[in-house]
Amino acid sequence: MEIKPFETKNLVFIDTEFSDLDPYSGEVLSIGMVKLNGEELYIEIKHDGNSSEWVQKHILGTLTDMKFTREQAIEQVQNFLGESMPFAVAFVDNYDVVYLTKLFGVGNLPFRWMSVDFASILFATGINPVKFQHDSVGAKKFYKDLGIDLKKYKHHHALDDARLLREVWLKLFISK
Repeated sequence: MEIKPFETKNLVFIDTEFSDLDPYSGEVLSIGMVKLNGEELYIEIKHDGNSSEWVQKHILGTLTDMKFTREQAIEQVQNFLGESMPFAVAFVDNYDVVYLTKLFGVGNLPFRWMSVDFASILFATGINPVKFQHDSVGAKKFYKDLGIDLKKYKHHHALDDARLLREVWLKLFISK
């Protein structure tokens, strides 16, 4: 049985960085979105609250762009996606979509509420989803086999992670 995506045009690849893994206390810090056609959006959001130690060490120093208010971020994303209501593809959507739902409010996401969990797709096609992570055992071989140069991407950067997700999607499903 060949696996083919249900939707092949109206997709947006998303990634977020957030202040804590706990969605009750964490907030979204940055949003990266890449449409299938390559159009991109990257937003960093003002955050004065607490961040986990891991985020302080690995994420905060990489957030060097202009900061948007939450309201401005919502407007930027809505303008970027328009009325198309794409399917959002995230590596592990249970974090990205939760944090975006916190930002936009329940029922107000600018993409379809039923997002695409790419880790589950990898798992279902026989690929260990842990290998998708840059620093995991087997990641170098996984990306090399796909012809992807990881040096082009900063790990744990929302836009680069969304770009990488799109590139893997294209290699697995479009370029066959």
